[in-house]
Amino acid sequence: MEFDASETQQQRYVRYLSSKKSVDDRALNKYVWVSLSEALPKNSPASRLKVLELGAGIGTMLERLVDWKLLTFAEYTAVDSDANSVGEFCGRMARWAAARGFDFSLRPKNTALIRTQEVEILIKFLQADVYDLLSRENTGRQWDLGIAHAFMDLVDIGVVVPQFCTFIRPAGLLYLTLNYDGETIFLPDLHPTLDKLILQLYNQSMDDRITDHRITGGSQTGRKLFGSLKTVDASVLAAGGSDWIVFPASQRYPEDESSFLHYILDTIHTELKGHPALDQTAFESWIQTRHDQVESAELIFIAKNLDLLVRVSD
Repeated sequence: MEFDASETQQQRYVRYLSSKKSVDDRALNKYVWVSLSEALPKNSPASRLKVLELGAGIGTMLERLVDWKLLTFAEYTAVDSDANSVGEFCGRMARWAAARGFDFSLRPKNTALIRTQEVEILIKFLQADVYDLLSRENTGRQWDLGIAHAFMDLVDIGVVVPQFCTFIRPAGLLYLTLNYDGETIFLPDLHPTLDKLILQLYNQSMDDRITDHRITGGSQTGRKLFGSLKTVDASVLAAGGSDWIVFPASQRYPEDESSFLHYILDTIHTELKGHPALDQTAFESWIQTRHDQVESAELIFIAKNLDLLVRVSD
């Protein structure tokens, strides 16, 4: 196993979020990304974009937006319910900025400033429950862009999508990425019948998931978003596949992607351990074999996702 046994669950989760950045970089749909870059208002010192990200995690999306030159002058509000992730976001951002020669300074009221001659981004770190945040009244529709990255399958989209739209200015944009859409694949096949059953039950566990007494997007969030957006008269400007695909090259995985794979397998194990539809001895053997395949750089992993770029109604 790649994970250090002394790591806490929170530390493992932070490492997972870090390890999946390179996976996400490959997966994000480039057509949707280009459509976003073309649709965004130009940002400049006199016209700063206001961006709100839900489920911001440890800040990898903001890093990407700057590295890929989409954001230059902006006010960026990063929201996450997990205090550990919010804290890591701040520390990671300082390290990321230093590695690029950017000035990084902490400011009062949980804010920070990134600055170069060509970039100036004020970041506000906000630990908050997304439902509490979105239920607040009189938001003023002040944000130009709303982002939810690999997040919508974790929340009730019937509640979150309409409320999220009320935070975005008229004709503003939503960038909804890596929305899981119903298929996970592990290669090579081990036992076709067991492989199929495990992944069916894993998808079903997403559909049955209740978090803080609320349903979540489930295993077909990507396609469901089209219907949810239609109910609020929002227009999908661009959509495309953003599949996670992890495979070894030259007998190793890129970056820290073996940790990403171990975490996915641990998640499946946690979800299905003790499930009455599974022979637990066979399931434990399946999980261990898949972990061993990661260690020997043999496992290939694919998960189907969708990216959407949305124009909020006037």
